[in-house]
Formats: sequence, C-alpha cells, structure tokens
Amino acid sequence: MLGVSVIRNLCRNWRRATRCQPGKGWLRQSLLAGAVACVSIAPAAVPASAQQVERIAAVVNDKVISVYDLRQRIELLIFSAGLPNTADQRRNMAPQVIRGLIDEALQTEEAGRLNIRVSKRDMETAVENIERSNNIPEGRFEDYVRSRGISSDAALTQIRAGIAWQKLITRRVVPTINIGEEEIDAVIKSIRAGQGQTQYRVSEILLPVDDASQRQAIFDLANRLVTQLRLGTDFGGIARQFSKSASAATGGDIGWIQDGELIAEANRILALLDVGRVSDPIQTPDGYLILKTAERRKLKSPGKEDTGIQLRQIVLPLPPDAQDIDIQSQVSLAREVAAITNSCDDFAELAREMGTPQPAAPAEFRLGDLNDQLRNVAAEIAVGVASEPLLSSTGVQIIMVCGRQEAGDLPRDQIRDTLLRQRVDMLSRRYLRDLRRAAFVDLRV
Repeated sequence: MLGVSVIRNLCRNWRRATRCQPGKGWLRQSLLAGAVACVSIAPAAVPASAQQVERIAAVVNDKVISVYDLRQRIELLIFSAGLPNTADQRRNMAPQVIRGLIDEALQTEEAGRLNIRVSKRDMETAVENIERSNNIPEGRFEDYVRSRGISSDAALTQIRAGIAWQKLITRRVVPTINIGEEEIDAVIKSIRAGQGQTQYRVSEILLPVDDASQRQAIFDLANRLVTQLRLGTDFGGIARQFSKSASAATGGDIGWIQDGELIAEANRILALLDVGRVSDPIQTPDGYLILKTAERRKLKSPGKEDTGIQLRQIVLPLPPDAQDIDIQSQVSLAREVAAITNSCDDFAELAREMGTPQPAAPAEFRLGDLNDQLRNVAAEIAVGVASEPLLSSTGVQIIMVCGRQEAGDLPRDQIRDTLLRQRVDMLSRRYLRDLRRAAFVDLRV
C-alpha cells in the first residue's frame, strides 16, 4: 500500500511536471486524470475505515486535508454554533467549512514560515478560557468534546491555528499601523455632530467573498444562517464560528454605533430593524453582512452634571457633642493642611501621616451624583488645589480634585483602540487573501 508521504511526493512531482502556477485562482478543481491517480488507493488494498480517513478533501500547497478532517470540523462547528445536526445541515455547511480549513492551513503554514510557535502554555490558557466561558469543569475540555462525538484533535487544531494567526498578526501587521491624531479628531467631530441622533448596540456576522465564483454559495450560506438565527440559535455562537470579522472573538458584538457609520444599505436596514431582530443578508463590497440590534438609544448632548471627576478627601473628625472651640480648632488645622499641599500625591501622603479615619483614597464620580455642597465646590476648584474646609456630619472635610473630564470630552485612547481594531481587521483579511492568491489549492470535494 502506498503511504501518505509517498502519495504527497507523487503529487508534488506531478505539480512540478505540469508547471502549475499559483495565483491563477486559489481554488481549482483537478480535471486531469493524473491528479486523481496521485491520490487514488486501490480499494482492495485498504480497509474501508482507512479509506475514509485517507480520502483527500483538498491539497493546500504541501498540506493534505482529509475528508475525515472535514467531517470532524463540520461536527465541531455544528456543536459550537448550536445548529441542528442533520444531513442537510452537514451537506450545506461543507463548502464553507472546507474553505475555512484551507484558510487555516495557509495561516498555519505562514506562521511556521515566520518561526511563530504556539507554546504548551498558550494552548493551556486558551483551553482554560474556553472551559470557563462554557461552564466546563476544569481540565475536562477534551473529555467534554469527545463526549459529543467529536475528535478532541479537531478542536485543538482549530485553537492552535487561531493562536498562531493572532501571534502572526500581532507581530507582522499591528506594528505597521499608525493611528494619527487627525483620525481621532475626525471621529470625535463626527460623534459630536451626531449628538441627538440614534445610536444602536449592534452585533455582526461578516461573510467575505474573496472570489466572484463563491458569491452565490456565500449568499446561500448567509440565508441559512439567518434562518437558524431567527429560529433561536445563539447569535454569538454563530458569529464565533462563521464570521471573518475581528468581532467574531466577542460573538460579533461591535458596541454602540450611530447613523452613518456603516455603508448606506446597512445604515438603512439598521434604522428599520427592531431591537432583538436579525437582518436579511446585506451585500457589501467585501461580501455579506448579517446584523442584530440589541439596544437603541438617543445620544444626548451632555450637560455640566455629566462631568467626570476624581476626588481625594481628608476628614478631620469631630465628636457628636463638639463645641464651637472644637470646630474652630479642626478648621484651623484643615487650613494648615490645605496650605502645604500642592498636588494629589502630597495630599495622599499627608493623609497617611495624619492617620485620618477616611484616608485620601482616589474615587471617580459624576459631578451630578455629588451632594450640593461637594458639587458646588468640586465644580469650581482647579485640579490639584485643596478646597476650603467644609463642615460635614462626620467632621471637617477638605477635598482635592485630581482629575476632571469635561462633559462631552471623548476618551481618545478608546477611539484609538477602536480604529486600530478596524485597521487590523482589514489588513489581516488582506494578508489572508494574498496567501490564497499565492497558494496551490486543489479542491477534491
């Protein structure tokens, strides 16, 4: 019987002899009898079980994907996404799953070429996270998968490939991205212009079309997924397994967006979509998009009460029966304290030295949530300047504002992170597309 390594070598020789050129379409059907001969094994020489294992679904450069691999991944995906496990479902999913396995093979090969390794600890951490998020007893992931009739190797292979690709993107793509201040300014300007408009909390499933010949198949898949989602299948589970957007890792959740942030057709559909409903497939320049709206709200113009502040305080206690002389003594001490503190660090250090019952631990507040006395003082004093003594039910109080975010200010770091994720998503899909174009992929099923 010919071994798998011999078969692979024969196939390599056949490809060289026929001068197959990569980049002429990343999926190609073999039309020559010689290609079939390279992978044929005489039925009489091989037991039926071995034939099932060694039947080839696709060849990706030097990597063989077997029909067994394909079937196991279909089972894993159906289970993970919560889809009904029927013959029709398995048959309909096969084209999408084989494309996913081909992409995975290319990603793994590229990571290997760049000497990117997935350590044992990487795998342990990933499995532990899966166990926690799925309420699987610690250390029982492989048993859990096998109990569902799925090879644990199929699950671990998918996890390993995902880690390798993420490491590759972090090393090769992220360092090439620079988010300029002008880009952040443009986003802030757009958000402020949209105050008073409707915002939507949205989840997405992105199904890219990388080859025009795939468009109908991807559209059919999108419609099948919409049908299952409307029957109650978990959107997050489907997104994690099928979506090719970076948001797949969070179950498709892309957070709050407002009118105009998506392409025109998606914006139009989003405005009509009831909360909790799933859209029909939306055609985009990249493929097809499925949206779900979780919440809807009006973006209010912020008022002064929405200002965020960071406060520290020192309280000099008074007894319940304090006399005027006691109060004046503590007020004088409070003024001395205020006079010698020039920063929040000084304020905190002095509180520790004094051993006050309520030390100067920092706390975040919304200005409108403070009582009238504190709100009026905190609104007026400068950052890093101690207040005049304030009389409260617990004693004489001094406060210091250590940070202030005016109402309407937007967190630039958060905007930068969002822009970075969008850019990484776009460039990683472009990277994978280039790998496909340069690869020899021989699809056999």
